[in-house]
Amino acid sequence: MESLKNPGLGALETLMDTEEKRIQSVMATTESPLGERSASEPHDDADLANEEAAERVQDAMLDRFRQQLSDIEAARDRIRRGEYGICIDCRQSIPYARLKAYPTAKRCAACQHRHEQHFAIDHAR
Repeated sequence: MESLKNPGLGALETLMDTEEKRIQSVMATTESPLGERSASEPHDDADLANEEAAERVQDAMLDRFRQQLSDIEAARDRIRRGEYGICIDCRQSIPYARLKAYPTAKRCAACQHRHEQHFAIDHAR
């Protein structure tokens, strides 16, 4: 199966570049430490619990951002190899509309659905 060619590819690369910059900007502001209090500040168990919960949320967000950046780099690698826009499972072309909505897609919608169903079954056990 032939990979996606320009001009559509250029537009998708621009979408990835924009998203990468947005994520990096958000991460730069999000990575500031939460819950930094001086020893003299009064805090109770509720304050500590709130800080811990906020830190867990922040950690989950940062993990998700890191995964998105990794997905962007993987998509760029597929572009370099001439495999971008080709489903990694069925080797058929991924429709442009799907790539425009989700530029880092590595599977067509049907294969992604099967993958998610298999993942859900495996994790339900």
